[in-house]
Amino acid sequence: MNKKIEVPMSRIKELISLIEKWNYEYYILNQPSVEDAVYDKHWQELRELEAKYNYILPNSPTQKAGQTASPKFRPVARQNPMLSLDSVDDYENLLKFDERVKKILKTDQEIEYICEWKIDGLSVSLVYRNHHLSQISTRGDGVIGEDITFNKELLKNVPFFLKEVANCEVRGEVYMKKEEFLRLNEELKKSGHKLLANPRNAAAGSLRTLIPLQNRNLHFFAYQLFTSNFPTQLSCLQELEKLGFVVSPDYSLFRNIEEVEKFIQQQEKKRESLDFESDGVVVKVNDYKHYEKLGQTSRFPRWAIAYKFPASLAVSKVQNIYVEVSRNGRITYVAEITPVILQGSKISKVTLHNYAFIANLGLNIGDEIVIKKAGDVIPQITKVIKLNGSASWQPPTNCPSCNSNLKWNSTNIYQLCKNKKCPQKVVNYLVHFASKRGLDIKGISTKNIQKLYENNLLNQPADFYHLYQKERQLLKLEGFRKKSVGNMLHSIENSKKRPLANLLTALGIPLLSSVKTQKLTKFYPDLSSLLTAVKNEEWEKFREILGEETQKELKKYLSEPKNLSLLEEMKLIRELPST
Repeated sequence: MNKKIEVPMSRIKELISLIEKWNYEYYILNQPSVEDAVYDKHWQELRELEAKYNYILPNSPTQKAGQTASPKFRPVARQNPMLSLDSVDDYENLLKFDERVKKILKTDQEIEYICEWKIDGLSVSLVYRNHHLSQISTRGDGVIGEDITFNKELLKNVPFFLKEVANCEVRGEVYMKKEEFLRLNEELKKSGHKLLANPRNAAAGSLRTLIPLQNRNLHFFAYQLFTSNFPTQLSCLQELEKLGFVVSPDYSLFRNIEEVEKFIQQQEKKRESLDFESDGVVVKVNDYKHYEKLGQTSRFPRWAIAYKFPASLAVSKVQNIYVEVSRNGRITYVAEITPVILQGSKISKVTLHNYAFIANLGLNIGDEIVIKKAGDVIPQITKVIKLNGSASWQPPTNCPSCNSNLKWNSTNIYQLCKNKKCPQKVVNYLVHFASKRGLDIKGISTKNIQKLYENNLLNQPADFYHLYQKERQLLKLEGFRKKSVGNMLHSIENSKKRPLANLLTALGIPLLSSVKTQKLTKFYPDLSSLLTAVKNEEWEKFREILGEETQKELKKYLSEPKNLSLLEEMKLIRELPST
C-alpha cells in the first residue's frame, strides 16, 4: 500500500502570504522591504514545494501572469510632444499671462479664452487605429512615454471603438473618483495593507502596475484630439463629446481675462463638491490660429496656463539643517522638520534652495515654520512664525563630502565645491548618467553606485561599460547577488542602444536640456558627426540650433580634453558589438 504523502500546507500558505505582501510592496507601492535575494529564495522554495508534492493552490503567485516580470514598459515615441503647463496662483500673474499673449500676437484686442478643470490625475495619450483603441501611453518625458495598454480595462468610460473616426490620437487625464479612492482604502485597511496617499497616486499606481487589478475603477477626461483641423478648442471639446468621450464638466468660453477671473472664483467654491480631485483651472487661448505664433518653451505651451488654487498649509518645527552636494558642485540646504501630514503626504524634509533664501527668512534650527505644497507637489517654507533667537543659521565653510573650502558664487547666493574629485559630486554625476532621464540603466540604485565608487569599480561614465569584466569582484560586494548583477549588466549593455539625445542628456552639460538634445541630434544623429562638427568648429551652427547661451556652455564643455576623451570613448563603446 502506498504511503500517503503529507503536503506541508502551512509552509506553502506562509510563502504565498509573504510573496503576495512583497509583490504589493514592490509593484504597487514601489517600496520593497526585502532585498531581491530574499525574495528569490522564498520564490524558489515555493516553486520547489509545488513541484515536489505536485500540489498548487489556486492563489499561488507562481500561477499569476506578470507578477514575476520586472516593471518595464515599452517606450512610445510621439511626434507631438506632451508638454506640461506653466502655472500661476494669483490673479496678478494671470493678468501678466494675458499681457504676454497680447504682446506676442501684437494686438490690443481682447483674447477669447476657454476654461476647463485642472484634473489632479495622470496625463495619457490614447491612439486609435482602424477605429479601435490600440495604444495607451503615459506622458513620460513628453517625447517618450510608457506603453500601459495592458491596463486599458481599468478605464471605465473610454470608448474602445470609434464609429465615426478611424485613426486619431486623444489626450486627457486619467483619475480616480473620490468615492472609489475611499472604497479602495477601506479595503486595503481591512486587509492590513498600507493605505494609498491620494487619488492621483492611486490612479497612477494602478495604471503603471504589471499586476492585474480587477477591483479598481479609473476614469478619463479628454481635452485634446488629433485627427483633423479644428478652428478652436471649443470645437475640439464638442467633437470629443460627439465621439463618446467625457470632457471636463463646466468648460466655458469667455471674451476676456476679466471674465476668466470671475469664473475661477466661482469654480474654487465648487472644488470640494466635485467627485474628482482638482487643484485648479486650465485657461487656454480658444482660437487655434494663434497657437503657432504663440509657440512654446522647452516645457510649456505659451497658449495655456494653469491657475492653481491655494494650497493647504501646515505648521512644523525645524529639527536640523543639513548640507548636500549636487553633481555640479552646487551646495543645497535641506531642513529636517517634525513630520506633518500635508494633503495626504507625510512631510519630514523641506528644501531651502540656497543660502539667500535662508537668510531672507532669518531661519534657524528650532524655528516654527509654515509650509505648503508648491503646485500641490513640492513642500516649501512660506513663513517663519517663531524664531529661535535673532540670528539665522550659518552655512558651513567646508564641503561635507571632501572637506575642501567652499566658494561663493558671484552674487553670494549659493556655495560651490570646486573639487572635481569630490566623492559626492562624482557619485551624483554617475547617478544622473544612469537615471531614467539619462541612459535609464535599470537595477543600479544610488546606494549601489556609491558602493561601486567606494570600491574603485566606478569613477566615470565609461566605467559602467567595463563592469562586465569585473563580475567576480561585483559578486563579492555586500548586496550584489548573481541574479541582480546579471540584470544590471544586461541593462548596461542595453543602454548602449539608447538614442544619442539620451547620452547627451546623461552627460549633464549645463543648459542642454532633453528637448534641446532632441533638436541637436536631428542635425548630428551620431557621435561621429557631432565630434566631426566640433573638430570643424561649427559653433555658429550650434548657436542657431540651440541658442547663444546653450551654445556657449556646449562649447565650454567640448573645449575640455577630458570631456572630448569621454565622448570618443563612448563612441567606441556604442560601436562595439554586444558582449
